This record gives sequence, C-alpha cells and structure tokens, in this order.
Amino acid sequence: MDIVSKGGNYLLNVGPDGDGFIPQPSQDILRQVGAWLKVNGEAIYGAGRTPFGAELGSMDPNRKDRRGRPLFAESKAWRCTTQPGKLYLHLFQWPGAKFELSGVKSQIAKAYLLTDRQPLRFTQTGETLWLSLPQVAPGSLATVLCLEQ
Repeated sequence: MDIVSKGGNYLLNVGPDGDGFIPQPSQDILRQVGAWLKVNGEAIYGAGRTPFGAELGSMDPNRKDRRGRPLFAESKAWRCTTQPGKLYLHLFQWPGAKFELSGVKSQIAKAYLLTDRQPLRFTQTGETLWLSLPQVAPGSLATVLCLEQ
C-alpha cells in the first residue's frame, strides 16, 4: 500500500528453506495478505500513486542528519492509491467516527468501505471532504475507503 501510493511496485521475496518448503510464518503472512487482497485488490492492482502527498509525512526541523539537514518524519496514518475516477484511502490508524480530507480537487459522488460497499455519509466544501465512518475499524489490516468522483 505504501509503495503503490508512491508510484512503485513491490515484490515479495519468499522462497523455500533447505528442504524445499516455504516456512510456516511466510505461509501465514502470504495467506493473510491474500485474504486482504481478495477484498481490497482493486486499490492495489494497476493502481496509481497518491494525488495528495502530505499524508506521507514532512521534514522534521527538530531532527537532523549528520550534515545538520532536517530529517523526513514519515506519517503512518494512511495512504492513497488511485484508479480512474476513484481514490482509495488505506487507513492504517482508524480515525474514529469522522475523517477529514483536504486537497480533494474533484467533486466526490460516492464514498464507501471496500469491506462492505455500503454508502457512507459525507459532505464536501471546496477541497475539503468530511466523512462519517463506523466508530471501530471493520478490519485488522488497513481498511480501504473508496471515493468515487
């Protein structure tokens, strides 16, 4: 999700052990990712990068590298991927019942979670969108919110 939101591709490097078996921990992780992709794959496969960017993080003036330059402080709350006419918000940290998104350049027509595809209430004023969400995240991995333009 993170890499796709930045325009990249990710390759899982999983291989057999000396006896030719995929280790059980790797199998477990692959099954978990596969189950998540079965529901949320449209937000990953063939998806484009974020149109926003601020969700990735910012320069931290209080932390410096060895040359005295500010370090980048990564934000881990959410990421965005895109498909034509759709924005997918991957919520890693559940915001609770409300979520505010700034910088939305187009008019949003429909909002829903990929887990159940039930319409969500929202209001939009200019480039700011306010969404009403369930109080608790419906999934254990990132929950994906789809915004249709």
